[in-house]
Amino acid sequence: MQLDEETLKFLKEREDRLGAKIVMRTYALFYLSGDGEKREYGVFMYTDGNTFIFEDFDRPPTFLGIEIKRKNKEKYVKMEHSFKKEDVTSIAFVTRNDAIRSVKEDRPCKEASRFAKMFRKVLLELVLKDGTRYYFEMMDPKGFIKLLKQDG
Repeated sequence: MQLDEETLKFLKEREDRLGAKIVMRTYALFYLSGDGEKREYGVFMYTDGNTFIFEDFDRPPTFLGIEIKRKNKEKYVKMEHSFKKEDVTSIAFVTRNDAIRSVKEDRPCKEASRFAKMFRKVLLELVLKDGTRYYFEMMDPKGFIKLLKQDG
């Protein structure tokens, strides 16, 4: 796929920030953290294979590609987080509803059953050494998991 100049510039800036070449980039359609931070409109994630960085962007709501103006729009606050591969202690698929409930009730999630994986919205749950929990509805969860489990 051919990338336009603006996209190449953006990716170069991210590589400079990361201090290494990006080996994978993906998009999460939904993001939730254990502290209740949530992004319904997506998060961009990129990695050099060791450090994983994810961030969001201010996006006005649209309908059929037309921007919807809102009077009582909440002020946008940029979200950006990162973690190291070695800090991930567990990876699991959980249902979106269970993830939302577990954050509200401050309790762990149950791993999604085979049935749930086929018929419900499923998120990838990452738990870090410090107890931080991240939930992503990811475009390529299997590729992401493979990269997380890779040695090196």
